[in-house]
Amino acid sequence: MSELKSHRVLGVGLVGLGGAAVNMLPSFERSSGFAIVAAADADREVLERFGQDYPGVDIFSSVERLATSPRVDLVYVGTPTRLHGEHARAALERGKHVLVEKPMAVTFDEADAMIALAERNGVLLGVNVKHSFEPRILKLRALVRSGELGALRMVHNWRYVDWLYRPRSRAEKTPGRGSGILWRQGPHQFDLIRTICGGLLRSVRGAAAVFDRERPVPGAYAAFFECENGIAGTVICSGYDHFSSRQLVAGFAPITAPDRYAPARRALDERRNDPNWEENEAEAERYGGRETARRGANSGPSSGWLLAGPLIASFDRGDVRLTRTGLIVDGDEMQWEIPVLSDRDGRDGRLASYYRAVVDRQPLAADGRWGKATQEVVEAIERSAQTRTEIMLRYQVPVVDVDESAGLLLGRTLDD
Repeated sequence: MSELKSHRVLGVGLVGLGGAAVNMLPSFERSSGFAIVAAADADREVLERFGQDYPGVDIFSSVERLATSPRVDLVYVGTPTRLHGEHARAALERGKHVLVEKPMAVTFDEADAMIALAERNGVLLGVNVKHSFEPRILKLRALVRSGELGALRMVHNWRYVDWLYRPRSRAEKTPGRGSGILWRQGPHQFDLIRTICGGLLRSVRGAAAVFDRERPVPGAYAAFFECENGIAGTVICSGYDHFSSRQLVAGFAPITAPDRYAPARRALDERRNDPNWEENEAEAERYGGRETARRGANSGPSSGWLLAGPLIASFDRGDVRLTRTGLIVDGDEMQWEIPVLSDRDGRDGRLASYYRAVVDRQPLAADGRWGKATQEVVEAIERSAQTRTEIMLRYQVPVVDVDESAGLLLGRTLDD
């Protein structure tokens, strides 16, 4: 396990107090390397609730004002996708490090402007692709790097979930760049694939589809990818709340009880006559809302997202898949499990890697160019769906590998 070279506390300003920020708060709080010092949001009521719960935090009405605070070292941008570029640029222009939610931007011009600003002002721009820093994924990447199972040949990741039928705001159901499951969930899946395979995808051939015209944004996508090093595979995601691919993950029951089948669809159907129900439920995901209060500050470890469907990596001498407790290797002559047990998850690993980059000046994993490369894959699938052709990729960059122990080094024990 590597050691931190030095220790200081980075002041964090949260921009946007929606579900993304709510789920990052516990990781910021349990890390000795970060302290929440400021917050900004367009909703005054949400800001007031946050200020009451965090009395030492400065409250601002805009990202521009927050980014002028001398207390803030790092600005976390968790606003709606279409605002990522604008809000990240406002912080970068004022010399603040930025950690922005995925996707980093919705156009290449936005992404390029963010990257250029960070470089010109000597600050870091990172993307919060937390699942790629989850301990299981770091262990799988370590297997690729070590070569102990031979060369990696294929990777497949399939997810059948209820994404489209969970409460969605009007903006989320409006067609356009940044909306739909391809833009909202695709960056997670393709970031995982790029991390495991080394980062340099060569081409994709894909499709994105709208199955339900009452919710007219893509709710499913499928893609075949090939890497520069010859690794190939498939990525599939459907958010239509029929089959649950969790049933294909080791450790989960194969049959869903009738009273638990398609809960998102049932809830939506039961409240169909209330035109405001869905918007109100989506609003309840924001800080201090009913849903966040009911389930607590953290909706659960990021491994829950990973385990919603099978991820299988095929090597020369075995296939590796994720389980609830680690990895299972089906080798040439035997099967064995690699335990990956930790009280930390991908959010902790993402923050630890960012801290090392700021304080110890180590290379930043999942930086702006990496975020643009993942964005390119999403855009390429959208284009492939329209043209029904293979799309060659131009902006791919190699992965910056992080220590498997990332996320374990910034616990509060460092403060003792």
